[in-house]
Amino acid sequence: MVHSAFHIEPVLKKSSYKITAIDVWGQNVVVATEEGVLMILKEQQGAHIVEFEVIETRRGFAKKPIVQIQVMEQLGIILTLTTEAIQINELPTLEMTGQLLRTRGASHFWVQPDLSPPLLSCAIKKKLMIMRWDGAGFSEWRDVSLNDTVRCHAWCGEVVWVGAGSKYVLVNPFNGTEKEAAFDSNSSPPYVYSLPGGKEALLGRDNISVFQDHAARPSRKYGICWSEPPVSLLYIFPYLLAVLPKVVEVQLMESQSSVQSLSLRATHIAPCRGGGGAVLVANNCIYRLRPVPMHRQVDALAEGEQYAVCLCLADLTHASDPLVANKLPNILRSYGLALFSTGDYAQAMQLFARSPSLDPRHILALYPDLLEEGYEPPPDIAPLGKDLKGHKLLRAQAFLIKYLQGWRKKRGEKEKGGEERD
Repeated sequence: MVHSAFHIEPVLKKSSYKITAIDVWGQNVVVATEEGVLMILKEQQGAHIVEFEVIETRRGFAKKPIVQIQVMEQLGIILTLTTEAIQINELPTLEMTGQLLRTRGASHFWVQPDLSPPLLSCAIKKKLMIMRWDGAGFSEWRDVSLNDTVRCHAWCGEVVWVGAGSKYVLVNPFNGTEKEAAFDSNSSPPYVYSLPGGKEALLGRDNISVFQDHAARPSRKYGICWSEPPVSLLYIFPYLLAVLPKVVEVQLMESQSSVQSLSLRATHIAPCRGGGGAVLVANNCIYRLRPVPMHRQVDALAEGEQYAVCLCLADLTHASDPLVANKLPNILRSYGLALFSTGDYAQAMQLFARSPSLDPRHILALYPDLLEEGYEPPPDIAPLGKDLKGHKLLRAQAFLIKYLQGWRKKRGEKEKGGEERD
């Protein structure tokens, strides 16, 4: 069973132009087309339903078909790759200020804005051309030659993961070193995605996304498995979205749990600012994926008794979401009771111990022989201990003892701390 992590909202219905690239500029959506036309869309405030309006159309923005576009607000520019070369337009006027003629024949580019100065890398056949921002534009810095055609690349801190042919190569443009990954993309096209923070990247091998660090070492013991090899990836805390040939698949990255499958044949996807979801192109239409509030997601998972995913999501978000934090004790209790009913007493007691507001008498009520006379246990607890007999009872009691010892220790520390303050 899955739940809804994102709602699909229409942004632009069928366009008369062929949409080839998309990005976000503040609260606006920037749409680029094969005809070289640029459109700016803005959400209408106060509308009862989601409505976007085309507030500007720039015909002749580019003389050639647009392949890729990226808004760099921190640099005050828009970078546009056409079938000819990369051009630079300033914000907010959108006037062209330059064209990088040496990028003719580039298939794609990537900007690393976190370095000083920011760097622009362009893939041109078997070469990676890297340029540096000089305050007004990009100037040539150095070229990196590869043994095969560069099909994808992404910055990971100060290094670049490159998919050349079917192999992955980690390139350090500062010292010129290269290191090949221990695996290749196998039968699927390579793809590289750099996770926020610049310390990890995801590299594709068939339908598995493999975690690697900036030294070409595995950064996690697990990978992310998809139903098909992804075309591209996007991380929106705490989810990883994969654009597959027929759907957009959503997984909770920390638990590798598939939570949602969106029936959209997406071709391009871009993140909204501030973690506000994403915009994507599918069938020449534009949609926005708006995140469902976390407390509602937690409620839906708990109601569906998907406690493992529910707790993982709550653990990831409760520190920044008070509504989720308020629900965490009840999640721990419900999940613990579910585990206890299946005989996983060790894990159940660990969850009970994490909930400081839980009355220990509720736990003792799971053991009928230990039930305090006259105490009426909650109705969802009383039936769970009826089958505790023999070896099963001994195992359950062993973990109860550990729980009570831990509870007593915490209570003693709390009382001691109160006395010291007095």
